[in-house]
Amino acid sequence: MKDYNPDEIKEKLEDYYGTAMVSGFPMAMMDLASLEEKSEEELEELAESLHLL
Repeated sequence: MKDYNPDEIKEKLEDYYGTAMVSGFPMAMMDLASLEEKSEEELEELAESLHLL
């Protein structure tokens, strides 16, 4: 894995899930809330799996 700024990763994920919520996917709120519990490595893996990095 490359080294990414954890704050930037979290911001990208928040934007991703926030957009999903307002686009008609209210369950994205649960995913958005779960970001607080994830480690930096988990956030990076999630962002990579969503092709945000």
